[in-house]
Amino acid sequence: MTITASLIWFALISLILVATEIMYTYATKGIPYGFSANRTAPELTPFGARLKRTYQNQVESASYILPALIGAGMAGVSGQGVKWAALLIVVGRAGYSALYLTGISFVRVPAFVLGTFSSAYLIYVALTSGAL
Repeated sequence: MTITASLIWFALISLILVATEIMYTYATKGIPYGFSANRTAPELTPFGARLKRTYQNQVESASYILPALIGAGMAGVSGQGVKWAALLIVVGRAGYSALYLTGISFVRVPAFVLGTFSSAYLIYVALTSGAL
C-alpha cells in the first residue's frame, strides 16, 4: 500500500468512527437532541461509551501516525518495507477499532501495536534515508 493510500484509509476509518458516534447519539437521544443549543453531555450506554473511547483513541493515534505517514511521504521513502508498514498501519487501526467496538480487549493490544510499530518503522526509514 502506498503512503497516500494509507493516509486516505486512515481518514476513512476516522470518518466512519465519528459518523457512527454521531448517528448512535441521534438514534439513542433523538434527532431534536442534535439541534438543541442547551444540550448536556448524554448519558452513555456501555456501547456508546466504547464508541466514544474508540473514536478518542483514533484521534490520539493520529498525533503520531499522521506525522509518520506525511513525513515518510515527504521524504520520498519507498520500498516493500514502506508499503508493508503503510498497509499494517491501516490494518492495525481498522482491527483495533473493530475489536474495541466489540469489547474484545485481549486481542486489541496486538492490533494497536501493529499500527504503532509500523509508524515507528516509517519514522526510522524517513530519518535514515538521507532525504532530510
